[in-house]
Amino acid sequence: MAGALVLMLFVAALYEPPAKPDADLLKNDQPVSERDPARAVLYQGRGIQFVKDGKLELALDQFHRAAAYDPLNISVVINLAYVLDKLGRYQEAIDELTGAEKIDSHNSMVYLNWGNSLINMKKYEEALEPLQKAADLDPSNQLAYVNLGAALNNLGRYREAAAKFEKAIELDPKNDAIILHLATIWTNLGELDKAIVLFGRLIELDPKNLSAYYNCAALYEKQGNLDAAIEKIRAAIKVDSDDTTLREALSRLLAAKANRNPSANIPSASPGQGLAH
Repeated sequence: MAGALVLMLFVAALYEPPAKPDADLLKNDQPVSERDPARAVLYQGRGIQFVKDGKLELALDQFHRAAAYDPLNISVVINLAYVLDKLGRYQEAIDELTGAEKIDSHNSMVYLNWGNSLINMKKYEEALEPLQKAADLDPSNQLAYVNLGAALNNLGRYREAAAKFEKAIELDPKNDAIILHLATIWTNLGELDKAIVLFGRLIELDPKNLSAYYNCAALYEKQGNLDAAIEKIRAAIKVDSDDTTLREALSRLLAAKANRNPSANIPSASPGQGLAH
């Protein structure tokens, strides 16, 4: 699994001031003379919209202005760190999160983003502590378990990674990306029955997922269960009868069965998407 998994933009701005300045009056060259939480909220709103538009540098400027008007607004600081991370300025992001921790040491998003930036810096061992703290503070946040799984996977601690991905799937049973990551881990560990179950779940979630059919067939073939492998390939061909890779795989499997050869040598790849490593 390469790098870190996606991280959500933290947008919870719970402060709703009784009166807000007119958004049209916000000026980027306006000096900050005093704390103004209402103005900070509006600048943050602009920054969030710029993030959605993919304009990260502009978003960064707006979050900096929001932080100047209200340095104790935890969501502003977290969003500032988020954008710095997206811009590849990982240490700056962590520096901001260090400040955020002083504002609220019980905010799980502080530690989730912190761990994500450390993963992006390839400091996987260091990432474990903040990510575990994020999971402890908010056991319902599946992203904490996803990123813990990513860090452990990169450290070669595959069974521990699998346990974290299993927890993430409990929280988000229909997340096909997480299921695929876990199926890949079990495949690489030789736990083929577990991987087959997960590929079957992917097929249930998306009956047109040719990759899941193909990889499931490849695992059945590896176990010597040619009948099950043939059944999966035939099911995939019903989805896409023009896929030449699937037809070639079926021909090899049928030939192997006819020759009572347990190995049809299906390569561990798939049409469109192979197994992740």
